[in-house]
Order: sequence, then structure tokens, then C-alpha cells
Amino acid sequence: MMRLASSVLAVGLAVAHAEDVAATCPPADFDTIASFDLDSFIAKRWWAQQQMEVVYLPKSQNRCVFADYSKRAPGLLGYEVAVDNHAEDVTPPHKVHDSGKSLLCAKIVDQARGKLAVAPCFLPSFLAGPYWIIDYSEEEGYAIISGGAPTKSSAGGCSTGTGVNDSGFWIFTRQQQRDQALLDKARAIAAKKGFDLSMLNDVDQSECTEDSFQQAAFLM
Repeated sequence: MMRLASSVLAVGLAVAHAEDVAATCPPADFDTIASFDLDSFIAKRWWAQQQMEVVYLPKSQNRCVFADYSKRAPGLLGYEVAVDNHAEDVTPPHKVHDSGKSLLCAKIVDQARGKLAVAPCFLPSFLAGPYWIIDYSEEEGYAIISGGAPTKSSAGGCSTGTGVNDSGFWIFTRQQQRDQALLDKARAIAAKKGFDLSMLNDVDQSECTEDSFQQAAFLM
């Protein structure tokens, strides 16, 4: 009986330990990209293939989502990168949501590790939210982005928040149209980093046209 009780206790402790490890967010070995080339990263447009729903980007806008970046003079607030985010409503008439080239800015926090912070350009940078490049390959044409470390535990792993700062999770590709094999590779990398892939939703890039992009540019 004592041996049985000891075995049950050992199994219980092992399960509890496994649950504690699984619930550790971010994972103990979590980190961003090891060597990041900012100039290469911002050279061309990034198209979102999957993304996490957050307060400023609901699933209802998961159409024609892309991001453009460019260098800017830091100015008094120290932002070195201009950010232009574009999205459209999934349902017709596909209303355009475009930040333009002067609303959002990014400050370089740790360039070598791909750590930026993004906010409206008029806010002091200490109010900016983390925007981290988790993994990136210019040669293969993908990037995994997170709004900081995934500190929240969920059934499928770890995730960021869903508010404004410390939120968001994206898989971008250079190509507009989806390459499923490349997307699967990026998802596998994100999973190894501890991210909960169930948080990701598909973005429809199949019918995006220059007309809507030009409309957005005209309205800015």
C-alpha cells in the first residue's frame, strides 16, 4: 500500500511539474531574432498571412492587410521608422483602414535583436508598445512578429495580450499570395518559440487591388 501511495504521489508531482512548465509564459528560453538587419527588413512591403485579433485590428478587417516601413529623421521624440499599416473590411464594400505615412512611428529599442516600439508619432516613446521580430528570413520571405513577449498562458501555449500595447502576433510574407508550405514553416517556428497558434486567423489577400491602395493614399 505504501509503495502504491508513493507511486501515485510521484505521478501527481510529475503531472503538476509538467503543468507548471507548460504554463510558464514566456518559455524560459524565449528570445527574438539573433541578428537583425533593419534596412533589409524595411526595404519592401510585408503582407500578413495570419494574425491575432487585437482591439485595433478585429477579425472583421482581415482582408488585404499589409505594412510598409521607411526610415525617418528621429526628431524630438526619437522615432526612427515610419509605419504605414493597411487593412480592409472583409465584407463589401471593403472599407479601407489605412494609417498613412505620418500617424504611426517606431523607435529602435535593440536593433540587433529586432526589438522596436510602435506608437502614434505624437506620443512620447515611453508610451510605445513593443513590436518584436521573432524570426525573419529575407531569402525565404517570411517574418514572425509579436507585440512583445508572449506572457499569457493558454491551452495551446503562450500569447500576448489583445489590447493596444503588449499585444499582437503576425506571420508576414513578402509575397501577397499565400505560399502554404512557407506559412507552415513559419507556424512551426512560432510553435517552437512557445506561441499558441490557435490565436492566429487567416487574412484574405486573394482579391486585393491597387485601386483600394490608391484610394487610401488619396484620402491620407
